[in-house]
Amino acid sequence: MMPVDSPRAQDGEFEGEIPVRIPLTLLLTLRDLDTPEDPRELEEMSLSLNLRRRLGLSSVVLKQIRRYEESGGDVRAAEVASLFELVAKRIDAPEIFASTGRRITHDAFGPGVRLMLRFGWRLVPSRLRPILAWGRVRKIARRLSPASKIRTDKGLNGIVMERGLPVLSTADSGGRGCEIMSGIIDESFRTYRAGEGEISHPHCEASGGEHCLWVVEPTPSANVEPAPSANPKEENLAANDPTADDSTAD
Repeated sequence: MMPVDSPRAQDGEFEGEIPVRIPLTLLLTLRDLDTPEDPRELEEMSLSLNLRRRLGLSSVVLKQIRRYEESGGDVRAAEVASLFELVAKRIDAPEIFASTGRRITHDAFGPGVRLMLRFGWRLVPSRLRPILAWGRVRKIARRLSPASKIRTDKGLNGIVMERGLPVLSTADSGGRGCEIMSGIIDESFRTYRAGEGEISHPHCEASGGEHCLWVVEPTPSANVEPAPSANPKEENLAANDPTADDSTAD
């Protein structure tokens, strides 16, 4: 088991439990990124140098991956925060976290739902798609940071998270962990075909903000009406989204 050596984790700042799929996906993403396309690259460098440059291939990380794959269930939030803090020290941390967020979201839909959305997305009203996408983002965010206050901001077409695990665990690194939310939003909107747009993170607790805010800014080519235009019936349908599987990120 990887040590939970973060001072914040030891102080009990991170409460609750998180589905094991989330830390497992983070480590799998780290491992895949550190695995060279050409195996000969590993042979040409010394083992000690490889491990320093390729944390994802270290015995500690590989053992932890096996442990998560075998255990199932949930993991203490403090343990997940420690992993975030470890990964945030890397130069490519933003890429790792964003890729992890997309991967978690992709897996959460399941092959059957992805197939249904791939061929039946035209049956979903265009202005309902952003609502469904934000509903998916909210569901995964609550599993990622169970002790946080999370809400969507329809006026800004964004989502707000207060005292989120991603930012608190990586505050010393500028809140790099927040990129996992960008990845979750990106994949949710892509899967629901909820419109093209740039994902920005204008407010961050790591920079002194009162909360973290992520916003989807539609591009001129996006033909999807914003979520605030939806009527109560559509809101109710989104709340009971048949694609929002409760096993998300398990």
